[in-house]
Amino acid sequence: MPFSLNLYHDQVGADGASSSALPPAHRLLYVRHGRVVINDKTMGADEAAYCDAPLELKSAGEWSQVWRWELAPPNAAPARYVGGGVLSRLRMSRVITSLPMLEGTRWLFRLDRIISAAGRVADRHQHPGPGIRCLLEGTFNVAQDVESARDLCPGDAWWETGSDTVIAWSSPQMAAKFLRGMVLPVEWEGQVTGTWLSGKTPPRGNWKLYVDRVIAV
Repeated sequence: MPFSLNLYHDQVGADGASSSALPPAHRLLYVRHGRVVINDKTMGADEAAYCDAPLELKSAGEWSQVWRWELAPPNAAPARYVGGGVLSRLRMSRVITSLPMLEGTRWLFRLDRIISAAGRVADRHQHPGPGIRCLLEGTFNVAQDVESARDLCPGDAWWETGSDTVIAWSSPQMAAKFLRGMVLPVEWEGQVTGTWLSGKTPPRGNWKLYVDRVIAV
């Protein structure tokens, strides 16, 4: 069946808590700010996890924000939290068309981080699967036929199909740091992605892998 990849930004106030759990789904979770309790597990800033169980959220005593990547049918209603002091925003939703995600097939659901040095230009490249990126720090620019973006700010998201050629660059004054929630073939487990089309493979750069989870859809 087809799938959409959805990115949510969930906020929870100092005394906030969801009043009911979100239904099960394949999800990647990243704590952008603060400390939260997710299904009775406390997580702090810059911690990440995979979860396919029903999902509850509450504050651990301060305002917090969680970024949530989720696989869902394209016609599914948005999975937003309800409850006092909890606010969910569907930041981006894109249908995956570049991978044959047939029932029972296995895929790699990944959350990683890239740091692009100040002034760096990533020349023509592709990836083995699609994903939604979201900027953590700095500013970023993406040129591609499918969707281009200029002067992205922290919290802004963009989509890369993987099969479309991309050129990207950060500001000359400041490095750019961003997260990538991606769906990949399983043979990429533990490996950084990127096929460089200019004939020269650049240094790997600053890459951090948070979650690599093999899932069956």
